Amino acid sequence: MADEELFEEAREANVAFKSAVAGAQLQILDGDWRNLDYGDSPDECGEGRYEFAMTRGTPEGWRIGETPMATADRIAGWLDENGWTGVKARGYSGDIADVVVEAKYPSKHVELLIVDISPGELFDSVTIYATSTCEPGDYLRVFDLVYADGDLSGPPVEMLPELEHPTAEPSFGFTKDGKRRFGGGDE
Repeated sequence: MADEELFEEAREANVAFKSAVAGAQLQILDGDWRNLDYGDSPDECGEGRYEFAMTRGTPEGWRIGETPMATADRIAGWLDENGWTGVKARGYSGDIADVVVEAKYPSKHVELLIVDISPGELFDSVTIYATSTCEPGDYLRVFDLVYADGDLSGPPVEMLPELEHPTAEPSFGFTKDGKRRFGGGDE
């Protein structure tokens, strides 16, 4: 497979993955989320295959506005109604107040979505962990393509945003001059 084709397939899978997760984020907070792991760097998930992982978190000071279990039930209901499969919501026994929701959406390239809802004294937090489906292609080659074959010349690489709204256009990789790539092009 040609590099351009491999990059485009990886970009399409990555954008579908990030967009599906963004839909789940909006059910929790229609505002800026912390980018804890942006989700561009591929990891190996089998010989000749790669996957992406991303993590988003609610901002400090945020409050849920309902019980963690009510939030989990609401999110699980939305996921179930919107094509997600394997939807499970579970709490823990004892003094652990966290509630977790899990789901998958393989046709949108989401192998596993985990929503961890944690109430706190000063503020609450929701952390979303997601892993994409395993895609065909050498993860090291995809990594090189995402990061412009390591030829990031010119000014320093543009930083990924610390906070980002789920509806912001997801970027995928960088151009040779260190700019974030949107829409698959080098603009």
